[in-house]
Amino acid sequence: MKEVFLLVRPYYGVNIHTDAQGEYGTVLHSNDVFPDLPLINAATILNQSEDHDVIVLDAYAENKMLPDTLLKTIASMSCDKIVIKTTAASVRSDIELVRRIKMSSPDSYVIVSGQVVSDLEDWLKANSAADQIVTEPLDKYIYRYVNHRNGTVNDMPTPDYSLVNYRAYTDDNGRVRLTIQASRSCPMHCTYCPYTKYYGAYESRDVDKVMEDIRSLVSLGAEIIQFRDQFFTCDKEKVKQICQKMIDEGIKVSWICETKINSIDEELAKLMKKAGLILVCFGVESGNKEILETYNSNKGDIDTQKRIVKMLKDKGILTMAFYIIGFPEDTWETVHATYRCAEEIDSDIVAFNEYTTFYFDGKENIDPGIFRPFENSTNVDTDCNLSRDEIRYAIDLISAMYTANHDCLEKSYTFNHKIMSEYRKNIAMIAGCVEDLQLMSDRLRQIR
Repeated sequence: MKEVFLLVRPYYGVNIHTDAQGEYGTVLHSNDVFPDLPLINAATILNQSEDHDVIVLDAYAENKMLPDTLLKTIASMSCDKIVIKTTAASVRSDIELVRRIKMSSPDSYVIVSGQVVSDLEDWLKANSAADQIVTEPLDKYIYRYVNHRNGTVNDMPTPDYSLVNYRAYTDDNGRVRLTIQASRSCPMHCTYCPYTKYYGAYESRDVDKVMEDIRSLVSLGAEIIQFRDQFFTCDKEKVKQICQKMIDEGIKVSWICETKINSIDEELAKLMKKAGLILVCFGVESGNKEILETYNSNKGDIDTQKRIVKMLKDKGILTMAFYIIGFPEDTWETVHATYRCAEEIDSDIVAFNEYTTFYFDGKENIDPGIFRPFENSTNVDTDCNLSRDEIRYAIDLISAMYTANHDCLEKSYTFNHKIMSEYRKNIAMIAGCVEDLQLMSDRLRQIR
């Protein structure tokens, strides 16, 4: 008789990109719905096993199923093990979800997974109702559980998106966007990076397997493919092979990647564009050289980044730059320097994000309270030059300034003030009932 796994990704009214930030998750202020690739990989491994079966209950894909409905659905299902995929922003609600599952079904076996679990392992074992804590990427754990040996990113099967309602994974324009990986982790080792902390050494996936993944997603009707690699063009020859194969096979699909932008030259950009590339995402982080050196973040000089952004624009490829505001070393002057850097590089899209440390070395007795509910931040005490209120003000201000200067004042008001104000009001309402999932469901219905 097959052992049945139920893989669950809960939804609490807040849009979380759950496999971002090394699976700590990132709260999004948009309607984008990203799949959780490690969850899909794990489901695929179980589905292909002769001894196991799997049910995937992705509340995001199931019309953003609310907590009370999710609990009833779980209770109605017959399975041997339940896996809850958690994030830093939702962990307190996920812990309560586990408690409620165990209350209604005391004999159920519940597993929790996600990078935040590795930080809270001791606390969870002592205080939560979970039966098992998985402190490694879920797909790696499931691969070893099924195959009785360790697996790399190259051992992962082509993700089977047919196991979920994959057409719910859409971007802001309603286009179906699915994700794959050509590699995992990053060789750059920026000291604030949560990806290398969780995934360890950089791993590459064979070109032929990447092509199988691409063909599978295209056959399902994916309109956009997003590579979840942290440094997609790390191996330029491999990327050239992938692009050339896509061109030779006549594969027509738009795709997005994230990379270190100074690794892209004109020849590579031309080939990637021909193969369907529409957007390159890249990190700049700070406009202050000393801060970048402090965190071993070598992103390249501003002039090079500016030149490559212009070259990509000239070829019709959009660019999105990531910046971090609120490094402990940041001052008003360095924040302003970061804004001037963003203006000079002139990417089509920017994201100014609050600095968050996920390294808790030396801290004892870490509990879920260290993570702020439904925010991209923690309650870690750091010796910062700017207060959190000052950091959030700076992010709001320079985000609005950038939008106003590159689009228009009206768009800045709509996206950087009106939407954000409504979002924060709703977050405050939801965060106030993290331990009452029924009340959370009721309030979410009011918001909807």
